[in-house]
Amino acid sequence: MHGEGQQRRLTGKVALVTGASRGIGRQICIELAAEGARLAAVGGRDLVGAEATAAEVEAVGGQALALQADIRDEGSVEKMVAATVKRFGGVDILVNNAGGGGIGKSLHELSADEWDNAFALNTRSAFLCSAAVARDMIARQAGGVIINIAGASAHRNYAGYGAYGPSKAAVISLTEQASIEWAPYGIRVNGVSPGPIRDPDSNWQEREPVLAEEVRRLPLRRAGTRKEVARTVAFLAGPDAGYITGQVIVVDGGGLNTWYLTGSLRQGRNKAYWGGE
Repeated sequence: MHGEGQQRRLTGKVALVTGASRGIGRQICIELAAEGARLAAVGGRDLVGAEATAAEVEAVGGQALALQADIRDEGSVEKMVAATVKRFGGVDILVNNAGGGGIGKSLHELSADEWDNAFALNTRSAFLCSAAVARDMIARQAGGVIINIAGASAHRNYAGYGAYGPSKAAVISLTEQASIEWAPYGIRVNGVSPGPIRDPDSNWQEREPVLAEEVRRLPLRRAGTRKEVARTVAFLAGPDAGYITGQVIVVDGGGLNTWYLTGSLRQGRNKAYWGGE
């Protein structure tokens, strides 16, 4: 937790985080708890992972509730929100982190079910969770914050992953739509789009050499960390971002701005800058 005497920006707030069983979702929970928030850590199939996240939060003095929910199902989402409200009294911060459906197939190879699954995991889930939490926020007349985790794929397309990018791009449109509709109720809605995020001590470069080569060409020339994403979420959740809504912060080491250069870099141009041979 933060050091003694240091102000916590989210003291008294309740945060609900989906996809909290591991990775970025777990780190977001830890970071929000460090800022003083009480946590509902939601897992999908992995309740054990959500319980481990809750235990990690509690081990450093926070309060946490582990929940399991199918965020593609309206009834399950309603129960998830109701359980959080029963335990903590309401929801002040929602982080729609859960997602998936990144199948390595081109559009003409995808089945309709595979397409629908990507949109269910990424877009339908964000809609259902946001609407359910917004109803609680509106009823309590207390405002709130909703943060959608989109991804670099929402801004640029990868050949061979035909459904994932469109479903994540829809999350950005949902973010903008919700920010307009719920602003009169004091609800801010923003997004975060992570680029390549890897544990720097995991030796991931050897396991993922193609990604490592892409990362080497980023302006910042490294992968991001889970903590960097989580700190961005904590900023958007807190009072320092009180005049920000309908925006998406891209956390990708500058890759979005230089993606068009990838082809020329592969051909060996700009060797001096990029360290190529």
